[in-house]
Amino acid sequence: MSNATILKENHAESHANMDVVIQYINRVWNQKKLEELFDYLDDDYVDHSMPHVTFQNKEWLLLYLGELAQTVYHTTEIVGLTTLGELVICHIRITVSALCMTDVVDQETEAFYGYRMFRIFNGKIAEHWEII
Repeated sequence: MSNATILKENHAESHANMDVVIQYINRVWNQKKLEELFDYLDDDYVDHSMPHVTFQNKEWLLLYLGELAQTVYHTTEIVGLTTLGELVICHIRITVSALCMTDVVDQETEAFYGYRMFRIFNGKIAEHWEII
């Protein structure tokens, strides 16, 4: 196999991996389509972003996102994106506002920047890390 062929395949895989992450952040995190969560995550998904919790699998993440949606309004904007092999690294801007039931309590939103890193395996997110 030639170097050009390998580079072309890696480029296509990188774009496909980025698309998975972009869709996941937009649909699950921003649009709160939690019913689609398992479409994006590998069966053996591990979330390393919260090492202090006992469970770090996709079932736990579904519970966490459901609880989070009841307490804060949040959106994640991807401001930078790159790949390194099977890793997709996002520079992100997160905005949050406190909620009370379904109303925004604090009209002021806080914004902060950080990074999320995803390892893609067979077209699905297998692992996640976060630096906020």
